[in-house]
Amino acid sequence: MHTCRLGSRLDTRVIGALVIYVGMEDSVTVEIDGEGSVTGRVVTVPAFVRHRIAAGPKFVKTILIEPETVSERCLSDLRQSLNMLRAPDPKLDRLLSDFGVEGVTELSPEEPFDCDAFDTSMFGYALEKRTLDERIHFATRMVMRGVGDAIFVADCADEFSMSSSRFRRLFVNDTGIQFRRYRMWRRARAYLEHIDAPNSLTETAMTLGYPDSTHFSRSIRSTYGLPPKQMRASMLGSDFIVSQREPEIKQMPM
Repeated sequence: MHTCRLGSRLDTRVIGALVIYVGMEDSVTVEIDGEGSVTGRVVTVPAFVRHRIAAGPKFVKTILIEPETVSERCLSDLRQSLNMLRAPDPKLDRLLSDFGVEGVTELSPEEPFDCDAFDTSMFGYALEKRTLDERIHFATRMVMRGVGDAIFVADCADEFSMSSSRFRRLFVNDTGIQFRRYRMWRRARAYLEHIDAPNSLTETAMTLGYPDSTHFSRSIRSTYGLPPKQMRASMLGSDFIVSQREPEIKQMPM
């Protein structure tokens, strides 16, 4: 979750998470593929749906919830309830608070905290976890831990002694996401954790596993609607906290 001032030249973006935009001062307008223009104090966008935020000199809080960690039913119910929020409403007041967690004033990406506490403070209840096959959970952690590594379907399939086609089907069935899209999102997602890094953008691109600065810039711009340099400048000094969600794990029979 982060809060920052919108720029004036935001492009379309495709984010691999349910996106919750909260207009801190006024309503925000989001143009969503398949839904048209939506305006409200809270606007939500499903994962991997192209959209564009109407820019302006206003602060917007952005909350990302990755779909591989929360059940589809819960995400659908949450989106429906948030899109209906109107002032005055105590639920909206929670979202408009600095963080919604008492005693928290500033946290860095290196200081994650309990998701259930965050959910309860933001939404009034803990979100229902998605259940993942233990092999798929292991694969998602492989990608997250090795975000800068070249991890392919064949690598994961070999790890679990199954065919690549079977692994692809199992991954999509459990997460709702194609493995390749998931891997690309996690790499672009990791850039959020390097916003305040002293490294150059070229060094950051190499750390995240991009073959060169051109691929890095293209990926970040298509994901967030801003090139890396402008994104770093716009988010520098903004409130930013990260909380790692854990799904339920379905054990496989021996």
